[in-house]
Parts: sequence; C-alpha cells; structure tokens
Amino acid sequence: MSDAAPARIRPQRRPADLAAIEAVVARAFAKHGGTAAFRDFRASREDIISLVAERDGNIVGTVLFSPVVLDSPAGPVAGMGLGQLAVDPACQQQGIGSALSLAGLELLREQACPFVIVIGHAGYYPRFGFAPGADHGIECQWDNIPAETFMVMFPTGKREGLTGRAAFDGL
Repeated sequence: MSDAAPARIRPQRRPADLAAIEAVVARAFAKHGGTAAFRDFRASREDIISLVAERDGNIVGTVLFSPVVLDSPAGPVAGMGLGQLAVDPACQQQGIGSALSLAGLELLREQACPFVIVIGHAGYYPRFGFAPGADHGIECQWDNIPAETFMVMFPTGKREGLTGRAAFDGL
C-alpha cells in the first residue's frame, strides 16, 4: 500500500474530463491497444454512470456503468453493466479500482438497479458480490466469452425472475 493521498471519487464532468479519462484508459490498457469503444458512451450518453478517481487534481482512475437489457421470460428488464474499470498503472494496487467499483455499485443500489453484469477477471470481481452468470441463469450476449468471466450481482438482493440473456445497450 502506498503512502499517497487517498483518491477522491466523483462523477465525470462532461466533456471536461474526457481527455484525462482517455489518457488513463490508454495507459491502463496499453497492452491491449486501449479501449476506445467506450469513448462515445462517455461523451454522449446520459443514461450511464461514469465516475473518476482524482488525486492531487489529476484523474487517476475511472469506472463506467452502462445500460444492459436482460431478455427475461417475463419480458425485458433494465439493468447495468460494469463496462470499464481503469486505474493509471502508477496508482494500481492502492484500492482505487475497488473504491470506484464500490461507489458505482452503491449508486446503483440506491437507484434500485436489479442487476449488474461484468465481463472481467474471475479472481477480482467476486469481492464485490459478482458470481458467474450461469449460476443464476443469466447468459452473455456474446457466445465466445468464457463462462467464468461473465458475472452478475444483484445490488438490491432481489433475484426473482432475473434469468435470460443479457445484452449491453449500444455495444
């Protein structure tokens, strides 16, 4: 753990924060070629939750939650997907990613969001309450995603009727 000042979590300011967010994402995902697919979501959509972690006036991390629709047997159910979590490599392993994730999930719980999905590291996301989607009868929109990386959590704790195929809106 570093002795660095704690990061302050706040909502993204559109469009003022976009360049700093892109720089963090580019550094965090440099090995994977960045993730420019989320640029338009942050720039133009009002139905997202985009938070940043700020330290000493600089953005050092970001998380994005975007709309997801679950095609359940009873009809479509709107939820959210944790679409991108990035922390500047110089600030990783300091709890910033966890703080961003927890802040976003708390907002979703307060908004009574019925479910959140994520496609991510099977060893990281369970600490926030995520479990394999298959354990709950929820499938990913993309067939080639490894089952252990497609996970779901229920911010309100209610799971009844939440089964089916989940798809990110607009991706």
